[in-house]
Amino acid sequence: MGRTYVCRDWEPRNEYTTPISGEPSYRNSGIIKAVTPDGDKIQVGRITYESFENEEFQYIITPFWEIIDTLSSDIFQGIPGIDMELRLEHYYRVNYVPVFMTERTPGPNREDLWELLDSVNLTYYDRLEWLIRTDLRAAVDNLIVERARDAGRNAYAADRKELERLVADGQYGDQITVANLQVLGHNSKECTKMLNRLMHYGIHLVSRKERLDLKLEDYKVFMPVIAMMYELDTKERRQKQAEGIEKAKSKGVYQGRKRKPVDENLFEEAVRRFRGREILLEEALELTGLSKATFYRRMKEL
Repeated sequence: MGRTYVCRDWEPRNEYTTPISGEPSYRNSGIIKAVTPDGDKIQVGRITYESFENEEFQYIITPFWEIIDTLSSDIFQGIPGIDMELRLEHYYRVNYVPVFMTERTPGPNREDLWELLDSVNLTYYDRLEWLIRTDLRAAVDNLIVERARDAGRNAYAADRKELERLVADGQYGDQITVANLQVLGHNSKECTKMLNRLMHYGIHLVSRKERLDLKLEDYKVFMPVIAMMYELDTKERRQKQAEGIEKAKSKGVYQGRKRKPVDENLFEEAVRRFRGREILLEEALELTGLSKATFYRRMKEL
């Protein structure tokens, strides 16, 4: 699979896109996230604000191209105010506030500015910090900004619960190590879903048992392999189960799968009402505590 293309030799066009050199006196950073209809927060970039002793300032927007290239247009339509077709490693906006910020933060001349700052316990004017602290969103897109850590984390997840916690707090550039891929899920569906989350959060995954080292651009290639691995594992497990059943039958000790207990009178009443269209199927299932397949099978037996 080819590497993600990022333009690193682009020449600034004017003073507004020429980076300020030197060490800033103040710096603040946030992660730009695209919120899906399901509420998942996909990390699509980083925005950094820097100010200098001479009162100059700059905003730096860094797209996460490896993640962006996996997203459909209904999830991510771009970052307002920057030309995504240039595919730059960094976009600089020097001594002026980029469109991305003006669309979603209060300007310095707003009458209720200090009330807005006070509403998020902010005692100084920093548009990015205000955006990070507030829950308000721009009406033009599904992008939000949450606080960024200065550096990535390298952590170990002993089980699924710990993995979920680390991913929820994960950030682009983190690395998570697991003992084996079963920590990701009990089947290929669960595992693929977790791999998608790891990819969309920009997290590097290492699995010790399988000697697996998954960087961002490796996820898409590896997901079909995961499904195949689980399919083979399932077939092997079912084969062993079938062999065990045959062995138990030959010894006369196999009793079959235990039926789920249910009150017969209650079941018959639920069937009568369901057949009489007094209740819906969902209500009958809730009354009996049975699955749809089991309910129909026992209704047929009845």
